[in-house]
Amino acid sequence: MFIEPRPKGKHFTKDNRVTIQALRKAGHTQREIAKELGCSQSSICRELKRGQIEQLDGATWIMYKTYDAYAAQQYAEYQYTAHSNGLKIGNNHGYVKAIAECISMGYSPYAAIEKVGNTYGVKVSKQTMYRYISEGLIPYTTYKNLPVGHRKKRKKQVQSTMRSKSVDHRSIERRSKIIMKRDTFGHWEIDSIIGTSEGKNESCLVMTERQTREEIVIKVEDKTADATTKAMQKLKEQLGDDFNKIFFTITLDNGSEFANQNAFDALGVPAFYCHPGHPYERGSNENNNKLLRRHFPKGQSMKHKTQYHATQAQHFINGYPREMFNGRCSNDLFREQLEQINLSDKQRIYTFFNI
Repeated sequence: MFIEPRPKGKHFTKDNRVTIQALRKAGHTQREIAKELGCSQSSICRELKRGQIEQLDGATWIMYKTYDAYAAQQYAEYQYTAHSNGLKIGNNHGYVKAIAECISMGYSPYAAIEKVGNTYGVKVSKQTMYRYISEGLIPYTTYKNLPVGHRKKRKKQVQSTMRSKSVDHRSIERRSKIIMKRDTFGHWEIDSIIGTSEGKNESCLVMTERQTREEIVIKVEDKTADATTKAMQKLKEQLGDDFNKIFFTITLDNGSEFANQNAFDALGVPAFYCHPGHPYERGSNENNNKLLRRHFPKGQSMKHKTQYHATQAQHFINGYPREMFNGRCSNDLFREQLEQINLSDKQRIYTFFNI
């Protein structure tokens, strides 16, 4: 029987492994098999170990070890695909440093990638960046440093009893289904966040435009209906005649700070109230609150936080690259919508939103 010798320095082929299996089963020694294939005995020894499997002897019902060409080929193919071409970032220390700085500022790996862009001549995928982080290739960055690195055990929370007592509020069920599809601009969700449950000056009023996820953050005196009303009236003054070109509806929860429905109606913006205990009916607002909490952590006092800090957080959120928008930020989409509106004072609006 003629057997084509294996070229020197080459890996075993599938045919070579079938030959090894046949010769081994026929009782040939490693030296004899090596001579037939034209390779070294040590190569055959290593190959037999890599392709070794356990089989059951049907006569004795005892497990025994043998060489299997198919198993050896599968292992070889896996090893081949496991080889990489090296790190895509190479020795690009500037890129790695920029990514690490963005993550330390509160950006997710995806947002950091989009923020840095191609400035350093390289751009990796989100999956690759997570792998680099897990392998410790991004300095001072681990999963614990990520904004959403791992799930935390949530403490059982007692439902707040601070609900609006009014039963005449306009239900979210009366809100148009067109708004639900996010096809139209100018429909907002509103909420309040607090630092700690004690003390004054502990609240921020936060608003999210449903289509673009544009955010407005206002530091209010306290979490009361009067403070909320004053903040909304001041916002209307700041935006001037263009307020009602940007605000068409507001969706909010049943917190006591939103009890005065008439105050919202007086602004020319109908307010729709979610069902109690259904925060997902303000889903965009709730998701943006997670970004806001990177600047106002839950449980930490807001006593020394001012409107300046609130505005900085607002700019951070509105400039945040979002995967749902293919790396674009809310400001990009919001500006596109404003371009389609006949604004009375465009410069004032653009300055307010920092776009």
